Amino acid sequence: MTDIHLSTATLTPDQAAGEEDRHDGQGDGGSLPVPGSTYDRSWGAEPSDPAGGRTIHIPDIPYRRLLGFALVGVAGLLALFLIYLVAFTPLTASRDQQRLADSLKGAPLAVYKLANGHLPAEGSTVGVIRIPAIGVDKVIVYGTSAADLMNGPGLMQGSSLPGSPGNSVIAGRRVTFGAPFSRIGSLHKGQTIVVVDGAGTFTYKVTRVHVVAIGQKDVVGPTEDNRITLVTSNSSLITSGRLVVQGKLEGYPYSIPDSTVSVPSYDLGLSGDPAAGGLALLWSILTVIVLVAAAFAAWRWKRPWLIYLFAAPVVMMCGLFACESVARALPATF
Repeated sequence: MTDIHLSTATLTPDQAAGEEDRHDGQGDGGSLPVPGSTYDRSWGAEPSDPAGGRTIHIPDIPYRRLLGFALVGVAGLLALFLIYLVAFTPLTASRDQQRLADSLKGAPLAVYKLANGHLPAEGSTVGVIRIPAIGVDKVIVYGTSAADLMNGPGLMQGSSLPGSPGNSVIAGRRVTFGAPFSRIGSLHKGQTIVVVDGAGTFTYKVTRVHVVAIGQKDVVGPTEDNRITLVTSNSSLITSGRLVVQGKLEGYPYSIPDSTVSVPSYDLGLSGDPAAGGLALLWSILTVIVLVAAAFAAWRWKRPWLIYLFAAPVVMMCGLFACESVARALPATF
């Protein structure tokens, strides 16, 4: 038989305390860190510091992720702008044309104030233009600013009322907001342009279709003959000049009292709204800031669905305002 000898050893108080701490740490499933080591705890944990204090962990901000969201925001703005031009602007123009057409019902002579020599408010209705060869049947507004031409073709301030002596200049968009003048370049000599206003119905015969480049003699000034001048952008992509259709009045003009008006230079040049560029930049920056702030908040509070639910309509609203401002900054006949 083998003898089993049991040996005992007496531990000092310090050794006993260390042994007890070792067993306690193993019983909890872990061990305490070595004094002087660096804690690496997940954000939000609040364990006790061996030194009797608390370790605060400051999370690293995900700069790359936020930069990615900013780039996504810029790309989203560009995509939204293209969708806005292609899908939203025709709907907006159609709605505005319906509203203007409804304003003609009742007492048209009272609506067409130009027939009595009184200038209407900018953006109000002054007549209807019909071009049977290309299917144009649009209400004409008074004014040729970028905002005016969002509603339909516009009679340039300072030019003659259609049917009266002189040059009646009507501008329209070629690409956006229903593109009422997108096909005027296909008109041929001898085809008709009919305009109805407070003075009656007048017919013009097309005499010339041409492009006026920058630096060439302008076509929007007064003339001795009785004509109509339709103006739009010369290109669907880069607007470097004007596509012009001119027509001669058939019959005698209708005389109305003369009225003078000061026309802003950007209306004569048919350029965009000079203040819209700054607004477009402001709304674009605000859209990106809101998107990045939403992404940071979703990462910070760990509830992305709730953050995005509230942020999505704000981002969309800012983006649409940015798109509208960009549209106003573009050339008025684009």
